[in-house]
Amino acid sequence: MITPDPIQPGATIALISPASAPKPEKLDRGIAYLRSRGFQVKEGAHLRGKHKYLSGYGPEQLADIHWAFEDDDVDLIMCSRGGYGTPRFLDDLDYELIAQHPKFFIGYSDITALQCALAVETGLVTISGVMAAVEMASEDGIDPYTEKVFWDLISKPMSGQVLKNPSDMPHAILSNGLGEGPLVGGCLSLFNNLMGTPYFPDVAGGIMVLEDIGENVQHLDRMLSQFKMAGFFHGEERINGLMLGQFIDTWEMSDEDDFLLEELVHDIIGDVEFPIVSNVAYGHGMRKMTLPLGARVKLNGANGSLTLI
Repeated sequence: MITPDPIQPGATIALISPASAPKPEKLDRGIAYLRSRGFQVKEGAHLRGKHKYLSGYGPEQLADIHWAFEDDDVDLIMCSRGGYGTPRFLDDLDYELIAQHPKFFIGYSDITALQCALAVETGLVTISGVMAAVEMASEDGIDPYTEKVFWDLISKPMSGQVLKNPSDMPHAILSNGLGEGPLVGGCLSLFNNLMGTPYFPDVAGGIMVLEDIGENVQHLDRMLSQFKMAGFFHGEERINGLMLGQFIDTWEMSDEDDFLLEELVHDIIGDVEFPIVSNVAYGHGMRKMTLPLGARVKLNGANGSLTLI
């Protein structure tokens, strides 16, 4: 895997909208935040585009992605927001061009599909983390924990960094042990949807991280069951660790007949020989850790920490 160098003060950030259209006022607040930290900001030509629930028809998003990677003045690429649509154009990306200009590519949610494709086709380590028109656009300001973890991850050498929940947000250990391998996953529904395509990463021996928003318990049941049938939890294709992040608007909308997350893990995954940590501060919440997808990591099932190798 290719890990870009840490960014330097005054770096140039390209902003693009490969999924849904950002709200103009949120995007403006995010840009103001980045500039307040001393960064230069370049807007993709179609950053503020809108087509139904997407930011464009497809060619516009592709053009902005290719421009951001090819422009040698750009040090880092950040998505404005997630939403919908990135699986539409994975077949049409110029992966050779992207591989020739490796740089940090940052986003989450629907951006997971892009990040998986980049990992498979180019070997690029991507950053599952905050976006300009979301966390950076908060009227109350970006959460201090979120802010520190994000900037530390991309501005310092990754090797040796240890990521763990904030002290007032306890994790849960569902299976003990130590696991090591490349970090794979992201938004569960997008990650699950890529199965059977050329863009689904090799998960065998990896540390899988999953989170989502707006998926009911029955959907989680189905997707975890599919992973089980694919052999990800037992056998030759099994992972070496599982991190379960925040599942927002799942149990908040559940009823008394719905299984809890721990029950799903017990019933579907069962006893395993690798660590499983849940309630990890990662996902669609405004308080979150940033993760380097594709990087080699070590998951500690005793204290819930993730060490970057």
